[in-house]
Amino acid sequence: MELERTSLASQSERRGDGVKSLGRSRASTGATPDSTSSRALTPLLVAELLIILAVGVTGYAVAANDDILAAIGLAGIALTAMAIGLGAWASMRRLALRCEVLGRARAEAEFARYELEVANAELERRNADLEAERAAIFDGFDWIDEQSAGRLRKLLEAAGLEVADLVDMVLDDTDEDG
Repeated sequence: MELERTSLASQSERRGDGVKSLGRSRASTGATPDSTSSRALTPLLVAELLIILAVGVTGYAVAANDDILAAIGLAGIALTAMAIGLGAWASMRRLALRCEVLGRARAEAEFARYELEVANAELERRNADLEAERAAIFDGFDWIDEQSAGRLRKLLEAAGLEVADLVDMVLDDTDEDG
């Protein structure tokens, strides 16, 4: 309880050093590459020390002409080499699985990008069609207005004023009723 109140507890929880962070990747816990490389270096150093010890035992057994001790030393070398090989195989398998997941994610991202490009091209085409329609309507209106010597524009302005007056009348009637 006392540890939770100190600044050390909050710092370790922010860094992800607590029990909750076990099994998380380095990226999710905010660990630095140096801390990961030191963890990977420790088993290698232990394996080297075990091999050196086993070679020393085997060398001593050969010098002392002790067959059983030499067999124990060679068995130690073989077991250590097998442990290193199994660890390397497990690491390569994890790496292969991560590469497979990354490949799938990359393929999904490429497909999503392709879908976005197709949708964007469709939107651009529709936008161009709408712009062409709008330009054609304005050009048609201008052409008709020119042919009617400006009477179309005056007619539309008058109709707009009549519609505005009609809306004002309806709104005034609803205000009086309400």
